[in-house]
Amino acid sequence: MWTGKPARFVVLATAVLAVSSAAKAQGSGDGYLFAPPRVSFTLIGGFAAPLGGGSLFDYTTSELTLGRSDFATTSLGLELGITTSRRTELMLGFVSGGVKKRSEFRDWVDNNDQPIEQSTRFDRTPLTANLRYYLRDRGRRVGSVAWIPSRFVPFVSAGVGLTKFRFEQDGDFIDTQTLNIFRDNLRSQGWGRTLHASGGAQWNLSARTQLTGEVRYMHGSVDASKGDGDFVGYRLDLSGVTTVIGLTLRL
Repeated sequence: MWTGKPARFVVLATAVLAVSSAAKAQGSGDGYLFAPPRVSFTLIGGFAAPLGGGSLFDYTTSELTLGRSDFATTSLGLELGITTSRRTELMLGFVSGGVKKRSEFRDWVDNNDQPIEQSTRFDRTPLTANLRYYLRDRGRRVGSVAWIPSRFVPFVSAGVGLTKFRFEQDGDFIDTQTLNIFRDNLRSQGWGRTLHASGGAQWNLSARTQLTGEVRYMHGSVDASKGDGDFVGYRLDLSGVTTVIGLTLRL
């Protein structure tokens, strides 16, 4: 499991609240701003479910006592939004999550009829650049000095990313040709290119803050021989669906 990330999330939340307090003085009341926001920051928490395709996941789930659902995990992240037009926003950010599970071979035991055990770890951190399109105006001007945000605004987005990954198996394994049991640490790690698409909506909480809900799809795969080259001939699927909820601060 990734360690220390809940603490980092608390630090990020504290920082955003501090910025929110500072930004409050720039508004003129609880319900409107002087101008449409140009920048936004979003703290993200979510649930990531890898699709688990590709030959490496096929091998892992067929030979070991693991299912594709075992690789689902919580995730945390941060996103920066830059307004590019009335209805579009460039979103730059990351969402990081990982999981570590124990398992054993399904059909093999050792010489003492004991399970052959190991652990599998899978981490993903996509760094993304997405163009978000809002399906309705995010707010309206009143006169020349006020901008009132809309209560509910749906959106869609698409973009590209570089995903940092790590797939590691540590423990005991069996050579099915010789039936010898050996201990090893097998690893694949590096970066892979990914494509991203999503849909969601924003709910206005105040002039400066809003709640964001989104379902994201990531597509991509890599040669699993990357890193230490322990999974030669396998492909690692990076694809998955992530459901996120974010607290957004507009500046």
